[in-house]
Amino acid sequence: MLENRSIDIKNMIGNKDFLAKEFLIWLWFVSEREQGHIKIDDIDIMLFLEDKLVMEDILGEQEDLFKGGIPSESLEAKYALKSGKLIKECKIKIIKGNASLSEQQFEWIFNFKAKGFNITSIKLPNVDVKDFNERFKKRMFFLEELYDYIEGLYKKFLDIRLNKELWKDEIQAVKNWIEN
Repeated sequence: MLENRSIDIKNMIGNKDFLAKEFLIWLWFVSEREQGHIKIDDIDIMLFLEDKLVMEDILGEQEDLFKGGIPSESLEAKYALKSGKLIKECKIKIIKGNASLSEQQFEWIFNFKAKGFNITSIKLPNVDVKDFNERFKKRMFFLEELYDYIEGLYKKFLDIRLNKELWKDEIQAVKNWIEN
């Protein structure tokens, strides 16, 4: 079940790492434009680039590592983006729920490597269940939910990316964001 889901995502993108790099820049752009709020179908999540951002030039010869705090908000990371560097790897946090509205809040943190659309070092929401089988089921549910979010985000990106008119407008908005 879960293996098929990750295979489906990899089959969707094939060996097109450039799409993964565009996707990561788009996520950075959308998360800043919307102050982290993103709607996937009927679900509201918050998405942030966390404390690790690795950028590289187009040839993959020079790499910049930004670590600690929120590197996506640093002037240095923005300058690297402005100079044409792309995201090679980043840490992403997804939050569902709103503690300030007395909703239960769930948080996923993971590394996303553009090469191969590779998701690693996944930290799932806490599971407060003692029974091993129930704990395992809950963790698998959270893992599947994370893959649903990633798939939903990627589909949202591709819906824009594959529509010439939408992409033309979106790419202009991204360029303006990078310049400012």
